[in-house]
Amino acid sequence: MKKLVLGYCPQGNGTSIAPFDRVFGAKQDISKSIEGVDAVVFWGGTDIHPSLYKEKPHKRSQCLFSTPSSRDIFEWNAMKYCLTNNIPMIGVCRGAQMLCAFAGGRLIQDCDGHVGGSGGGHPITVLNGPIGTKNIYATSCHHQMMYPFDVPHEMLGWSSVHQSSRYENAEGLVNMDGKVEPEIVYFPDIKGFAIQGHPEWAENTPFADHCNKLINELFFQTIEV
Repeated sequence: MKKLVLGYCPQGNGTSIAPFDRVFGAKQDISKSIEGVDAVVFWGGTDIHPSLYKEKPHKRSQCLFSTPSSRDIFEWNAMKYCLTNNIPMIGVCRGAQMLCAFAGGRLIQDCDGHVGGSGGGHPITVLNGPIGTKNIYATSCHHQMMYPFDVPHEMLGWSSVHQSSRYENAEGLVNMDGKVEPEIVYFPDIKGFAIQGHPEWAENTPFADHCNKLINELFFQTIEV
């Protein structure tokens, strides 16, 4: 059987594709070539430019430039290629936020409370976990957050209890009343699987296991993970 090839953007996590190497048997640097990959992963990093979702920067924005960075442009164009060629996309943290913007959604530009990092993170609720719907711990380290509620999406993991005490964009407060905090979201129109946390920081955990399980079920349905 042919090994599945995961294309990766080298910015954000170097040449590693773990923990997704349990689904993909080979990897390919898309800065050299994107042709022939079975999926592409976009990793974490600094904030994407808010012009990508038609907003102005928040005062606490960590964008490095006044316009989209070279990384923003490269990854946005790679997403266009994937969409045109029906290639599934995986986004982690910044990559998840870019997938949300690419699907037509927007971001909450500044929030707090999501700082668990590799130290354990916080509980999230997931669909179809090992024992039905249950809580697992998601590694989390971000001050921005996906806001997918205005576009087609499937909420696959979420924080029912709000970790954040504020949700802001450049215009002011974002109303999150009655909404969960998105943690794992699927955008069907672009075949985009968005993970707000960092499974690469917690390779041998239920969080990483569940992310791999969902990737396989959504896109391939051929591999035991």
